[in-house]
Amino acid sequence: MRLPRTGSAAVATLMAIVFNAMLPVGCGGRPSAVIDTGGIDDAHTVSILETARHAFLAGRYEQAATGYARALDRAHALDDAAAIALAGQELAISDLRRGKAESAAAVAGRTRSDLARRGHPGLPALALVEATARYRLGQSQQAWQLAQEAIKSSKDPLVSARATYLTGLLAADRGDRTALRTAIKGLPASEQPELAADRLALTGRLALLDDDAGAAFNAFTAEERLRRASGDEAGVARALTSAAQAAEKGGRRSEAADFYFRAGRSAVQAGSGGDEAAALLRHAEQLARQTSQPELAAEAVRLRRALPRLGRAADGEERQAW
Repeated sequence: MRLPRTGSAAVATLMAIVFNAMLPVGCGGRPSAVIDTGGIDDAHTVSILETARHAFLAGRYEQAATGYARALDRAHALDDAAAIALAGQELAISDLRRGKAESAAAVAGRTRSDLARRGHPGLPALALVEATARYRLGQSQQAWQLAQEAIKSSKDPLVSARATYLTGLLAADRGDRTALRTAIKGLPASEQPELAADRLALTGRLALLDDDAGAAFNAFTAEERLRRASGDEAGVARALTSAAQAAEKGGRRSEAADFYFRAGRSAVQAGSGGDEAAALLRHAEQLARQTSQPELAAEAVRLRRALPRLGRAADGEERQAW
């Protein structure tokens, strides 16, 4: 029995999209429509996987998830471990991309357990997918354990780097400067935009913990430029949100209003979820009104009201989603 290959192209694709599912990139920085199906012998399963992959790359995440679910059902019917591994992994990533972290965690967990029973417990990329989903669900302890598992078991530097980045985010969330510095030091020195942006993101969070809002703002805006260069729409939204927080913490409330608006607008286009975008736009509106920017406030209201799914964050209580 062979599991799908984990060559550099496949791993680069996975790692590029794990953190809120940024677009997969190759050496030239453009998306690749090739999915590594090595180890899967059933032609129909391969066809379903490739069709789903094209849907994902086109931004049709619901269609992609449906396709990967079909592929996973067929893999279960054929009891094909290689297909289960790949379809389960890709379905979990698609669920992350469409804001279904709970489903992503469940799919990744079931897939890992299934493969472990077959004698394949060491699947660091899948552990990282589940860790990311757990992080988004606020299950910090589980996310930390899974990220550490990915770091210890992976032989691929990209998997280790993204897992290290996640441990840095978790350390920052709990205010652990020592662990955060360790994560920053553990990231590889790289000019690759995604990895360089990860380092800036963690550096900015360390600056916030050190009450240096100006340095944090500079790090986050530099991160945003690199995320944009990578075509990472969701990453741009996150970096803009971080920059907005730093600006607000530094007392630059007028500038923060603009950054929250830009973050919300980016989140809308990136498909990060209606509640998240609505919360960002609501806060942008509030700051804009407080800083005498009526046009910005009106534009934030217009964009928020145009969201198809607003949730509680749109009207009434604001839900801080960042």
